[in-house]
Amino acid sequence: MDDWIPVREFPLNQDLAELAQFIQRCRLPLRISEVNNCQLLTTLDPALHRLLPPLLDRWQAGEISLADIRVGPAANLSEVDAATEKDSGAAKRAPIAVPLPSWPLNRTPLCLVLIALCFVGWLLLRENLVQALLIFPDRGGGLGLPQSTLAWHLERGEYWRLWSPAMVHFSLPHALFNALGIWILGRPLEVRAGTLTFALLVGISAPVSNLAQYFWAPETLFGGMSGVVYALVGSVAVLRYRYPQWRDVPSGLVVLALAWLLLCASGIVTWVFGVGVANAAHIGGFICGFLLAWLYILAGGGRYFSAPQSAAAVDGKDTENR
Repeated sequence: MDDWIPVREFPLNQDLAELAQFIQRCRLPLRISEVNNCQLLTTLDPALHRLLPPLLDRWQAGEISLADIRVGPAANLSEVDAATEKDSGAAKRAPIAVPLPSWPLNRTPLCLVLIALCFVGWLLLRENLVQALLIFPDRGGGLGLPQSTLAWHLERGEYWRLWSPAMVHFSLPHALFNALGIWILGRPLEVRAGTLTFALLVGISAPVSNLAQYFWAPETLFGGMSGVVYALVGSVAVLRYRYPQWRDVPSGLVVLALAWLLLCASGIVTWVFGVGVANAAHIGGFICGFLLAWLYILAGGGRYFSAPQSAAAVDGKDTENR
């Protein structure tokens, strides 16, 4: 094929219209031809031969749309290619800008439900309809479990109160903040790990964080999904540490979340804004998510995060009933 370098083969029945439009719009030295019963994408530029496969992997996995990709001047590609030979990190400065994944909504049903519950809980509080969702505080502040209000709830069979306080939000910013955390942190986890595994993380971290807050300050009324959000932070921290190439979550977000946790725990936020913060729920949720993520990796689930830019890494788990 003369100087044309093979980049990727596609089945004959695969629609490559979006790829063809991408090539035409960005004026890339690429062509699609039919060879040996397949559609073959080739290029004249060695830099594109190295830079395109990760992008195509994410496109085939449904993580991104090629219509959202912007490419710099084609002349710069040769410069990047030359720099790559001198510095293995030069690929990170490539002119192809790969955005964070834009997951289809049907891939993250549980996250959407949790986000909706944040606002439902806030609306129920406004209507004073949350008495059946919260754990009543112990006015005496004692920790004797047999005489506690928690024991009273459980004796009455109200086991749902171990989870339901996560639904109640005391202000609209409170609900928005937690909904945003679930959107940014939860959706990549749900897509990669699967909805059932993600449900297990949420189902365990919610009562753990709620109980941590109750036993830390039993005399205080509390609510909110921030304990679950910090469980997501703990899980993401482990996964990013174990698999540095997994970049579905914005860089530095874990550090920012931990800085906020420490700031709240110091009492500064309460002193400045005059609002209570469920610090024990945050810490309990973070530790829970941290430990569960390590268990998940030990169980073999890390393979879905070890090659995040591979279509097989995502599609493979769709064929398994996890």
